[in-house]
Amino acid sequence: MDFQSPPIKTIIFDLGNVLVFFSYEKIISQISSLSGLSPHIIKELLIRKELHGAYESGKISDEEIYNIFLKEAPQSFSQEQFFLAASDIFQLNDPIYPFVKALKKRGFRLILLSNTSPAHYQFLTPRLPILDLFDAKILSYEVKALKPHPRIYAAAIEAAGCSPQECFYTDDVPEFVSAARVHGIDAEVFTNVQELEKQCKKRQLI
Repeated sequence: MDFQSPPIKTIIFDLGNVLVFFSYEKIISQISSLSGLSPHIIKELLIRKELHGAYESGKISDEEIYNIFLKEAPQSFSQEQFFLAASDIFQLNDPIYPFVKALKKRGFRLILLSNTSPAHYQFLTPRLPILDLFDAKILSYEVKALKPHPRIYAAAIEAAGCSPQECFYTDDVPEFVSAARVHGIDAEVFTNVQELEKQCKKRQLI
């Protein structure tokens, strides 16, 4: 007897480079212009001193990351200016929104699963009304874990309210897709909306 996978009930979307595009270089350029810090020093702080990961995993607060940069910088700036420079980096992936709406109308539960920071999510929320269609948002800084840590996938499965095999997930990072599959989630790497539609048709989701 052939094994048949259970029908998909929940569709899980990554945020960055799926629902929106973003530029790390723009973060660095804008913080550099605001603070007077060189791009090299900003990269050192964010990457080599792991401030980026610590902030997105909820290990340091808005106030803490702002004060770290303020202490290092030759120019003063407000917390509001800092987070605007760090967050005004997104471009909407417009073609995906009608597709998300269509999935919602078909009755699928929608989950957002993202490595993100409080500043980025708060910046995007009023600019991305499609987020209102999502039944749950699993955010790294709230879960205190970054993909591909098992904790964040466990949180997504719990929020899905069904078995992992009844979930379909798309993410632009192959490593995160592979980790989802380890947890039993059907998953594919996101490249563009057309390819995502093909994957969904293959699974008879649309």
